Amino acid sequence: MKQSAIRLVIAACFLAAPFIGSAAEDAYPNKPIMLQVGFPPGQTTDTVARLVAERAALKLGQPIVVINKPGQGGSLQLSSFVQQAPDGYTLTIAAAGATVTNQYLYKTVNYKTPDDFTPVGLVAEFPLVLVVRPGLPFDDLAGLIAYAKQHPGKLNYASPGVGTSSHLAMETLKSEAGVSIEHIPYQGSPQAITNLISGDVDIAFDTVTLLHSYISSGKLKALAIGSDDRFESLPEVPTMKESGYGTVPARAWIGFLLPKGAAQNVVKKLSTVFNSILNDAEFKKKLSGLGAVVHTTTPQEYEEMLRRESQNIGVIVKKAGLERK
Repeated sequence: MKQSAIRLVIAACFLAAPFIGSAAEDAYPNKPIMLQVGFPPGQTTDTVARLVAERAALKLGQPIVVINKPGQGGSLQLSSFVQQAPDGYTLTIAAAGATVTNQYLYKTVNYKTPDDFTPVGLVAEFPLVLVVRPGLPFDDLAGLIAYAKQHPGKLNYASPGVGTSSHLAMETLKSEAGVSIEHIPYQGSPQAITNLISGDVDIAFDTVTLLHSYISSGKLKALAIGSDDRFESLPEVPTMKESGYGTVPARAWIGFLLPKGAAQNVVKKLSTVFNSILNDAEFKKKLSGLGAVVHTTTPQEYEEMLRRESQNIGVIVKKAGLERK
């Protein structure tokens, strides 16, 4: 082949390369996407996952099939998820406990966050509300701390279980305030809050979704909330920051992950689609009704957040003496 002809072939290849890359990007997805959720149907994470999936499927032109794999607070699902092919067709929406906390609590967890995943983006935060039974003689967080110092060991608090966001938030508050409050763990939030209302326990951190009606009816007193700003449906409740304890991790959150090694064009496309949904005013309002605050991030920002959260939670778990043996 003459040199001039060879040059033409090479030039044509260079000119075609961007179009080949663009075509590959546009081809994704060309089949249904499986969205794994580590919780049962009807739980808040599952509800949000289905709301996002329904809208994302329309934008991507392919079905997104939600698959529930509950167990161990979501970490059983993540432990199998890390073995999936990073082809963009297996995705997960994972909660804070499974993503960053359980790696410090359970020997069966076989992943390290964020190193063993490809972060796509944060979806929402669920601020926790600090509530107490009405009979206690204080109405704000400062009063709670003062009472606990005057009566060491007299108060107790309920949590949905060891290592939950509620548990870690209260342990951090105790540590920062220098108070002694006994932990009473339950198997989930419903029984914990039932016993709080009946007066069997004194204090709890839990989500707006669960607690709003009890606060509104006066069955529980709200002292503070873990959101950055006052929550729209509970405007009278001050934030933890306003109350002097802004570093207490009084929130849960969920976000999208792909298996490690996913292609950047796939990550970019999913991130763009999800953020466009999350930035929609109507969608934000719908999630607010579930007690959530929508947050959008780039994949890089989410990875940085996961790294910070993992380090911070590791310290909290160690201080609380909860590290796996």
